[in-house]
Amino acid sequence: MDCKEAGFSEEVLERLNDHFAQLIKADKIQCASYVLARHGKVFADGAMGRLRFDRPESVMNKDSIRRIASVTKLFTAVAIFQLIEEGKLFLRQSVADWIEEFKHPLYESINIMHLLTHTSGLRADPFYYLEPYPAGWGSVLFAYQPETEGPHAITDSEELAKQQRTAWIRALLSGKPLSKPGEEWNYSSAGYTVLGEVIARVSGMRYEEYVMERIVKPLGLERTFFVVPEELQDEVCIINEWESSRLSSKLGPNDAPRAGGGLYSTLSDLNRFGQMLLNGGAVDGVRILSRKSVEKMISNCLDKGIDAFSWGGRLKDKAYGLGPLLIAPGEWIEEDTYGHEGAGRCILLLDQKRQAVILFFVPSNSDWCPESMIGTQNVIGAGWL
Repeated sequence: MDCKEAGFSEEVLERLNDHFAQLIKADKIQCASYVLARHGKVFADGAMGRLRFDRPESVMNKDSIRRIASVTKLFTAVAIFQLIEEGKLFLRQSVADWIEEFKHPLYESINIMHLLTHTSGLRADPFYYLEPYPAGWGSVLFAYQPETEGPHAITDSEELAKQQRTAWIRALLSGKPLSKPGEEWNYSSAGYTVLGEVIARVSGMRYEEYVMERIVKPLGLERTFFVVPEELQDEVCIINEWESSRLSSKLGPNDAPRAGGGLYSTLSDLNRFGQMLLNGGAVDGVRILSRKSVEKMISNCLDKGIDAFSWGGRLKDKAYGLGPLLIAPGEWIEEDTYGHEGAGRCILLLDQKRQAVILFFVPSNSDWCPESMIGTQNVIGAGWL
């Protein structure tokens, strides 16, 4: 399929490539790659810029692997709905049914739906409130590690192992919630980490293993990983030292689930994942979810009047799906569009009206580059004929 068949302007496609080239030249982004598809067929794609921040000669390719950060949350939401379809979970089920640390007056009313919609009241992401010295729950983790020496040392091996596995949960629940469940929208990757733990306990599999076995492998996503194999690590786009060190990190037995932002993937794999959702839960004869589940995921599930403090601005009557973000009225992209953004940066958007996948990576070491995210969406939005 070409641009003409897809109903997309060739002139705007040239503008999109120029837009990326200018951002790279201005050193606002390190590189860029994208895929535009309609009715399951790619009609435009491309890649440019440097693959590695420390290798000037390296080249970003269309099949390069990239950390997709919070786009992982869509995979987590799919996993939750698979377990709901199997009768093992329900949306308004209390998290305390699965995680005993939530059996406390401050947390016992948090349910699965609250976690999916960022209305649980759990800690928002560091820097969410633009605080100069953010304190994520990981920063207090050491205080909840069990003692192995001294007069209060835990000597029972089973109890010690249990406390080591759940130290991150106790750290997360230290302090009081931001709000009562269901009252406010506050973006919380920690809440999705809890969903990962629920998935593990319900399924009997580690969260990362579940996603790979029940979603990634059935869909044939051959370059999507939580831990990138060593032989492929040179093909991963890296923007700084932190990402470089993280690339070689393994999954520790007591690590919190990487359900809020742990996946690496490619344009091709994410396009296929997105097409599965656009198709109502199936692609090429492989069904991952029922159509009913996808419809529920992408409907606005927030009560009227929910406020959202969102990185410096307070939004009234926030709309949000059960996992996906919903494009708000007034945005350049079609309103009947959903998906998710990832820090670092990337976005997967699914346009229901046009049955189109909009996907791009614009890796940048800066905290925020609106031209690369909002500007790119506006350029693409202007291209439909």
